[in-house]
Amino acid sequence: MVNWTDPDVISKCGSILEHINFLFLGVYMWEYVRSWQIELALIRRRIPPRWPQLPYITGRILLLTSMVMISWLSSPTSEGVDCHSAFLMFSFAGNAAIGCSSLNLMLRPFMIWRAFSYVRIFLVLATVGHWVFLLRVMFDFSVTNVNGTCGFMAIDHTVMTDLFIYTMCYDMLALALTIIGLRNTPSSHIMWKTLHKQGVAYVSITCLANIVPIVMSSLNLNVVMNVSFAMPASIISTIASSRIVSSFLNLQSSDSAEEIESRDVPLTTMLTLPTTSTIDAQSIV
Repeated sequence: MVNWTDPDVISKCGSILEHINFLFLGVYMWEYVRSWQIELALIRRRIPPRWPQLPYITGRILLLTSMVMISWLSSPTSEGVDCHSAFLMFSFAGNAAIGCSSLNLMLRPFMIWRAFSYVRIFLVLATVGHWVFLLRVMFDFSVTNVNGTCGFMAIDHTVMTDLFIYTMCYDMLALALTIIGLRNTPSSHIMWKTLHKQGVAYVSITCLANIVPIVMSSLNLNVVMNVSFAMPASIISTIASSRIVSSFLNLQSSDSAEEIESRDVPLTTMLTLPTTSTIDAQSIV
């Protein structure tokens, strides 16, 4: 039977974690490059900036930054670096990316239920609670050096478990309120079906991605295994959340555009970019 607390085993786990980080860095860089239409449209001023686009863009940038940092910190090139300060920056970027990922979904029910102040207050409180968990993980950690490098973060396994469980519940709450709100709101069949499929798909992917880090942190095998699947889960959640926003770029036909314009329900971030040379971009907030 494996002794997970053995220093040699922890060192091997740390080496495996380093390779996992580099693998998912490559995956996310590939995803970022192939899905930067919104950022490019904003830079080229083809669409006007809207505040709901902030969590989408911020989350993607912060996650990419955190992945580059963790890959660098776990490599031998990080010798002589102030590890605690560097991991503090990484922790802020990574956890803020998780928060932005969930906000991409939560902004939808917040806008759909705009006529019900008590629902919006409840959503604000739920969001504040989520960021309280994120902030706790950001600052409540220690650094475990491995072979002269910064190594990895050591976080209380109960804190990690609570964070991922709360994130799952938070996303499922957003899905439930979105579906309930759309059922009670006149809307086109195509758009309701699209939002329903996207919401179910996103929460399903997020739940599956979060189950593994929840189980691993609950087992508390060692300090490395407690956090080994946290970044992959964050990347999967961010990709799924970003796909919800960018998927509206595919609704380019005139019939779909007319149905979208007729909707009375604002979306998190919805863009319609025609394929003609004259670009008439719309963003419904």
